[in-house]
Amino acid sequence: MKPKTNLLLLLTALVVGGCGMLPLSPGHSYFSAGSTKGALQQSQNPKTESTGKTTEEIETVVGSAQKDTAREMAAKLSSLKGVVWVGILVFLFGAASFAWPPLKVLVGGSVTTSLVISVAGLALIVLPSIIVGNEILILCVALGGAVLYWFSHRHGKLQGIVDTLKPKV
Repeated sequence: MKPKTNLLLLLTALVVGGCGMLPLSPGHSYFSAGSTKGALQQSQNPKTESTGKTTEEIETVVGSAQKDTAREMAAKLSSLKGVVWVGILVFLFGAASFAWPPLKVLVGGSVTTSLVISVAGLALIVLPSIIVGNEILILCVALGGAVLYWFSHRHGKLQGIVDTLKPKV
């Protein structure tokens, strides 16, 4: 026999007998429809039955119904302690400057300046609880107002002294 013929016979035998050499592997199938999933596994032996498995997954997410403003407000209110302490100190300074001579000299001997400083201290104590989130603005306005009033009152008093000491022409 020719070598070509031998090779051809060998290839033909392999192709024809190839199905009998290796066992068939069992089949499987998967499907998914929304939240339902299924799988089917075919058995190795054709005489035994195939099994299938179906699972259903349900996922529920429950969110918050409303904003938690109470905790948010409590967190902001707990950060006010520094501004409130500054307000207490400013109020005590203004109240003490009504009667204590060294502080009375410092504010220029004016009862109205002491009153303005005390009101600024009360504003620093009360307003941050009412207008939450604007503590720095309240601090700047209250202290700035008291300082501006002190400067204007002091300047007015000094201007009056200068005017009285000026010779009249």
